[in-house]
Amino acid sequence: MKKTILILLAIILLLSSCSSSFPKLKPSRELRSDKIEEVDNWFYYLGFDDLEKNYKAILASDYDLVVIEPVFTEKNNLDYDISKFVNALHNKKDRLVVAYIDIGQAEEWRSYWQADWVLGNPEWIVATDPDGWEGNYPVAYWYKDWQDIFLNPKTGYLQKLLDAGFDGVYLDWIEAYSDNFVLTKAKTDGVNTVEEMINWVEKLGRYARAQRPEFLVIAQNAAELTTNDDYLEVIDALAQEQIWFDGGSDNNPPGDCPLPNTATEIDSQNYFNSLSPACQRVYTMYPESTLHVSSSEYLVELVQARANGLPIFTVDYALNEDNIKQVYKNSKDLGFIPFASNRLLNIFVPERY
Repeated sequence: MKKTILILLAIILLLSSCSSSFPKLKPSRELRSDKIEEVDNWFYYLGFDDLEKNYKAILASDYDLVVIEPVFTEKNNLDYDISKFVNALHNKKDRLVVAYIDIGQAEEWRSYWQADWVLGNPEWIVATDPDGWEGNYPVAYWYKDWQDIFLNPKTGYLQKLLDAGFDGVYLDWIEAYSDNFVLTKAKTDGVNTVEEMINWVEKLGRYARAQRPEFLVIAQNAAELTTNDDYLEVIDALAQEQIWFDGGSDNNPPGDCPLPNTATEIDSQNYFNSLSPACQRVYTMYPESTLHVSSSEYLVELVQARANGLPIFTVDYALNEDNIKQVYKNSKDLGFIPFASNRLLNIFVPERY
């Protein structure tokens, strides 16, 4: 704990030296920035079960920002009218309702998934998930057929989200640009994965903002991309998973696996021994998992992103009360906006202050 406090103090000093005055925003971003800078707390929910029960709890909550599944993108819920829930959530003054979409992985349970699709067919489905999430496949996201799933004016997800009244989108798997199999496919296709990812996010932003200039784009993970001015211009906030605690794929375990504080601890026996048996399994089975990344590595990039003017939302996977308290304190001390839940993000969690 002492080492964690020292790391936080060092990063806070860096933040204060960097952020005495955030960069002046262009007029086109001022409205969006004003909206999201007012957020003091947030809720992140990706569940499909017990929707009515959980939606009732969300409606009664005091969350300023709610990130949810659109539901109608799931095969078994094609006719679900999410607009009713979105409209109800807007009954709380100034609450922002944002739709989760995965722009870097194809998922078997989505409405677009076809019966004959397998790894390699279509050719832009290039790998299985590196962390063991069943039914998830990193994609070569620069392919038009993939982008049309979101951008087609008649059938695309993004138009449906706009029509449903969402205030923005929350983009997952932006880190696809760094996946080894995606990189191999990009080399074959002669494209640059960083450039293509930034172009992809820009396309989504342009499409939505042509109709609603105030439409928000929140990026999850890949904080290192915020050093790119074009990317920094299109996104309105950055969310980062598992800075301090993670879980395992398919909720096994649901959370409370502490990340190493520093890079030197990652491969140490002391760190491995500190993990529970369930967390040790994740560490051993998935050498590319976040248990092989240090908290300090994430924090350096996030502090810089905040200094560049981006609001930072954090989501850690922790259910133990002491761990949750640590997450909230650490995140708030850095000027970030924290949240903690289980790894599947399928439970209601009351707001904390």
